[in-house]
Amino acid sequence: MFPSEYRNLYDQKSTAGVILSAFFYSSPFSCSTNANGKSLGNVDQVLLQCNRELASLDTNYLAESNQSIFSNIQFSKIESDRLLITFDPLTDDGRYELVLSGIVSSAGETLLEDKLPIIIDTQIPTVSLNGYIPITDYTFFSTRYWDFTSSEPLANFGPPILSGSLASSVVLRSVQKITETSYRVYFETNFSSNGPGSLTLQFSNSKDNASNLVSNSVTVQFIGLVQGPSLNRGRSEFDAFQNDNGDVIAIYGKNSSAEILRKGATSFVLTNPSLPENLQGERGVMLDGKKLLITGGLPSNTAYTMTASYIFDTETTAFTPTGSMNGGRHLHNIVKLQDGKVIVLGGIRDYAPVGPAYFTSSNTAEIYDPATGNFREITNRMMTPRSFSCSVLLDDGRVLVIGGTDGIFSPKDTTEFFDPTTETFSWGPTLPVPVGALKCMKLLDGNILIYGAQLSNLNNSTMLFDKTRNQIFTIANSKIRREWSIASELPDGGILFYGGAYRYNTSEPSRTIEKLDYGKSNSFFDMGMAKYSVSKHSGVKFSDGTLFFLGGEIGGMFHHETEYYGLIH
Repeated sequence: MFPSEYRNLYDQKSTAGVILSAFFYSSPFSCSTNANGKSLGNVDQVLLQCNRELASLDTNYLAESNQSIFSNIQFSKIESDRLLITFDPLTDDGRYELVLSGIVSSAGETLLEDKLPIIIDTQIPTVSLNGYIPITDYTFFSTRYWDFTSSEPLANFGPPILSGSLASSVVLRSVQKITETSYRVYFETNFSSNGPGSLTLQFSNSKDNASNLVSNSVTVQFIGLVQGPSLNRGRSEFDAFQNDNGDVIAIYGKNSSAEILRKGATSFVLTNPSLPENLQGERGVMLDGKKLLITGGLPSNTAYTMTASYIFDTETTAFTPTGSMNGGRHLHNIVKLQDGKVIVLGGIRDYAPVGPAYFTSSNTAEIYDPATGNFREITNRMMTPRSFSCSVLLDDGRVLVIGGTDGIFSPKDTTEFFDPTTETFSWGPTLPVPVGALKCMKLLDGNILIYGAQLSNLNNSTMLFDKTRNQIFTIANSKIRREWSIASELPDGGILFYGGAYRYNTSEPSRTIEKLDYGKSNSFFDMGMAKYSVSKHSGVKFSDGTLFFLGGEIGGMFHHETEYYGLIH
């Protein structure tokens, strides 16, 4: 019973040992597992079957030889030719080696292979894709990357094999190992259309430490643009609405009509009869998921704004008058409060578009009660007159009123809060940049995105109201000026910016789509090109995350077409 370093004459790795073994036996002395060296599950023992009777074991020597890898390891001879090895369970998959250099046969032979490989395998590896970039970059060749995470450490990670409708348009370039379980795959795209599609990635070149192939594949659905049904009437500077049924309502927007795209339908239906005349500046809000309240506006050929308000039933398409406001308004704000009532704020009282052009902004606000159908003017006044502003309901029930103007081309850098409990106004945080004719949107985290400003001294700022810090700061500057653009949150948490003009009443809107990497890098990057250069349009977001853009203007002319942006094929 001598290890090879003790010059045992029966060491099969020596010349003398090979000669002696060949003289006495037809096969070398060996021990092997019954499971071909592979153990599944929470392994804590290995049974060896030997082809000779075993001599007495120096169990202490064997244990010391293996203790660097196996804890509490013990060797026990079972019958004359079997050996049981027990140890604490191993938790990491992979290939391990048992050192058997202290095992000899009853004739004194040492093992030909004194290291026995065993494979510990408690799981089969899978790979997932983290935060891939939705691609609409169909007009130029560009570099992208995916970040993959494996369920366990991998011995090797090879480029995935691609299949699917977009496989021919994707070229894999290189693989970078980030950590033992995370990898980055660089690729390039050269798409020939701006439609969505799918790509399946199979990882047959990737194995774990137990030599198992990655068992799953990943299918990537690429977000893209798909043409939708055309509008029956041209509409600009308007809001589109969505009722609880998922129907899309396009109403007014320099056209005294309404039309509806029913959920699942392929065309808009123009409602009948026509709506009361209203040139521009009306404001609406959904009351109960079915009925739409329309307030104010500016009729044609007059400098005086409307006080009239209407209820539009989006299911029956009935259009009925409701209570009138106490003062005329257009380009005002309208917000549904937490108790179901509606507040209208500020706006323009009168307007003369010819020289010298002028308008008068209002500092009054009114509450509409759907139960009575009446408006009640609030006694307290706003902190300052505002038109071309925006307002949004905060999580705590207050209304934040942002920016705006009080006169021709004089944007404000102030904000204010309305408290519905006390019906009072108070100053809010100051804006980094004076803005008017802006848009604001409450994000899923409760913060407020401020964007799309016109009358803003040609500034590209996209700002954020942080509800926790009660501050407004510039979060990023978009690459393209985006007056009257549409922003919407994407499924990955980013914010998409679609359309928008370089300047109000310009013929240079942007075709470039941008994404704000919100909450991560907080930077803008290109998302490709839209089919049209559109501004003063509108949009809604469906429950599955698909965005729908409609109407607007192209070069000062009405744009009748619509586009879906999502996983629609």
